[in-house]
Amino acid sequence: MQYLRNSIVKHLRLSCSSPGLPEFLAAGRLLEAPERLFCSSSTSADLTNRVLEAVKKFDRIDANKVTEKADFRKDLNLDSLDRVELVMAIEQEFSIEIPDEKADKLACCADVVKYISETTQVEKDNS
Repeated sequence: MQYLRNSIVKHLRLSCSSPGLPEFLAAGRLLEAPERLFCSSSTSADLTNRVLEAVKKFDRIDANKVTEKADFRKDLNLDSLDRVELVMAIEQEFSIEIPDEKADKLACCADVVKYISETTQVEKDNS
């Protein structure tokens, strides 16, 4: 990541006195930990909307049925394999890893939002 940042800075030939350099370097640090960018600058509503959009993109779901409280099994008719694939899509979207025992307990988008916000809060507290 450092090589990429140095290459971009060199290519753009930014001087140290450039007013945009601190923001650029801060963005580079955020690239090293994208989940921190998301967690520190997003509200609960942003997180909810992002989860809803990720679920709506899943090809086995009718996007019109997706709500915050729609049950993955009952309302969206996902079988166990579909739920595993959905969890994998959410993991990829948010750059997180959800253990199997936790994934089994995620029944709706609200549960996913709660899990992500709790997990990222613990990571922030440990930093």
